[in-house]
Amino acid sequence: MKKIIYISHYDNMYGANRALLELMKGVKASGLYEPVAVLPAEGEFTDVLKSQCISYIICGITPWAAIYREPISFNLKRKKRLAAIDNEIGFLYERLKDEDIAFIHSNSSIIGHGAILSERLGCRHIWHIREFAREHYGMVFFYPEEWVERYFTAADRLVAISDAVKDNYERSYPEAKVTRIYDGIKPVDDIGNSNAENAVTEFLYTAYIFPAKRQMDVLLAAKMLLKKGVRDFHITFAGDGDKAYLKKLKAFVKRNSLESFADFAGFVSDIKPYLKKADTGIIASEYEGFGLVTCEYMQYALPVIGRRSGATPEIIEDGISGFLYDDINGLAEAMEKLIRDKDLRSALGESGRTRVLKEFTDERNVTEILKLYGEVENG
Repeated sequence: MKKIIYISHYDNMYGANRALLELMKGVKASGLYEPVAVLPAEGEFTDVLKSQCISYIICGITPWAAIYREPISFNLKRKKRLAAIDNEIGFLYERLKDEDIAFIHSNSSIIGHGAILSERLGCRHIWHIREFAREHYGMVFFYPEEWVERYFTAADRLVAISDAVKDNYERSYPEAKVTRIYDGIKPVDDIGNSNAENAVTEFLYTAYIFPAKRQMDVLLAAKMLLKKGVRDFHITFAGDGDKAYLKKLKAFVKRNSLESFADFAGFVSDIKPYLKKADTGIIASEYEGFGLVTCEYMQYALPVIGRRSGATPEIIEDGISGFLYDDINGLAEAMEKLIRDKDLRSALGESGRTRVLKEFTDERNVTEILKLYGEVENG
């Protein structure tokens, strides 16, 4: 059986790897290909792969882009990382050169190993584009731009996880072959709200702690609500990330006496108890590539308040499954509406659950990607 080599640059279970896991499970169940993961270290992801009897290879996967802050440190980083990438690709080539490989499937735009390795191995390359690397994270590629364009254009298919991402890449790389396939979630039945009788409305924001995720906007909206005398709410931020930004957020909470209204749960390996406790989900980030967490909120019948940016408007139907907003005032207004109207929360939440179970499931995602594999393989 031919193999598909899936490459990821981290080993824990954030959104991209959760989506990748469900894809690999679906590919294995299809019996068409044998999935094999390439990961930088043993960890949470490899534990799950072992439980699913999915093979993996441990190899450093150095991103071919980084956040640009100033030229000296970036150029030093560039030199070290290009050397690391070359060594890692050499290792993988030796490890895979005698394997029967149908595809190399890269799981992020910020790793270039699959593009280079597929050329050396003479196999096809599928490249999942999950993020706005430049716009969202301020990333710059270590390779010359003409090389980057050549690699994206040479891929047998770029798989964009939203129309927003697809449009962005078609503008940047007009010759690239881009297909939009939404990520999907695994449906669950047990969605009971353990906060149903609580007088305090519980908001949940699950995201990497990073300035572009706009956790500060949520705190500013909370401050606005308190000034209006609205106090029957609480916000939980689930996720870890940028330590300096987290320190800034916590200082803001303390300085504005928000300790009783907001807390930080850190990285959460099992988000289900938080989803069951919550009344409303928040997705405040700019340039969201898709929003797997948005779908998870909706699956648990939570209305979602989302920034009108990136792919978020493709998932949330404004006024039907949640509210879209453009600025902090709009965020605060949406929060207040849902604090004051429990029936509205329920109606929006049920509408969102219906939508996500129809449009954004793992089964649909796997079916569309397997179809894509067949189209590419058959020319």
